[in-house]
Amino acid sequence: MTPIAWQWSWPGVDMHLLVSQDVASLLESYRQRRFDVERGGQLFVDPSNANGLILVLATPPHKNDRAGRTWFELNARRCREEIERANAAGLRLVGYWHTHPQSIPMISPTDIRSFSSFAAHYTQDLPHPLAIIVGNSNGPEGIKAWSFREGHYVEAAWTNWPT
Repeated sequence: MTPIAWQWSWPGVDMHLLVSQDVASLLESYRQRRFDVERGGQLFVDPSNANGLILVLATPPHKNDRAGRTWFELNARRCREEIERANAAGLRLVGYWHTHPQSIPMISPTDIRSFSSFAAHYTQDLPHPLAIIVGNSNGPEGIKAWSFREGHYVEAAWTNWPT
């Protein structure tokens, strides 16, 4: 079984998303420090896992991405290649993650435009795209998730995973 770090659930949605320890470790390792630029990558689940929907892969930042202290753009070629490799391994794209220079991340209008554009590009594959933003706080509030549902982003609730 894939070791689980935590889970997220959304109000009014009868589903939760388990986050693997590998994904949690990668996200935690890229907290944006003072004067750093934003970083990010894509998110993939294993839809065939018997234990439920598990976020099993978060791709690391790539040298061909473009970024500043408060903005981030994934490299399109990198994205296509990662999706092809993940699909060949039976994984499916669910969204992307990036960092913010704040302790507790909040989804901004820029993020909403960016995630909406990303979702529109993958509209057939992503009915409810996932957005993860990594802030500076080391607590659970330092990494947040949103799902695009009914025309707006709904923030997930973090819960500890039983050990």
